[in-house]
Amino acid sequence: MSIVLIPEKVDFRISTTDLKAIYTESGGVTLRIDVQTRGDVPLDHYREIELTFDTVAELRCITVNFFELHAGQVEGISQQDDVLAFWETNGYHPDPGFYQVVDSPILEEKRTLFDPRNRLDLKHYLVAGYDSYVEVIASSYQFAVKD
Repeated sequence: MSIVLIPEKVDFRISTTDLKAIYTESGGVTLRIDVQTRGDVPLDHYREIELTFDTVAELRCITVNFFELHAGQVEGISQQDDVLAFWETNGYHPDPGFYQVVDSPILEEKRTLFDPRNRLDLKHYLVAGYDSYVEVIASSYQFAVKD
């Protein structure tokens, strides 16, 4: 069974060995993660962002490398010869560590429970760190750079 990931078109790339997840019933999920922007890469600089998900139906935190766990099963991430040139041209990293899961079996299984009338437009997001990953079933997200 293959897992199809569509990279989110964000102008950063996750580059972290530490994820912090904050969940509140009324406030959704906030993830604090280290990233690099296009300008940070040549300077070898990292910054923290807060990625906040609204209308959260489920949060899953798994302490294992996603790509090692699912070796040979992941599709949808294009390999680029010149990542920085792609990033500069398109305004987003081709493999940012932040994805939407296409045709998610988890979302399909849980949709009748969380959103039977499909009013919330829930999506299955994956945030991949180095040694862990987070899956969030939510309607939308926004992010803010913290430093």
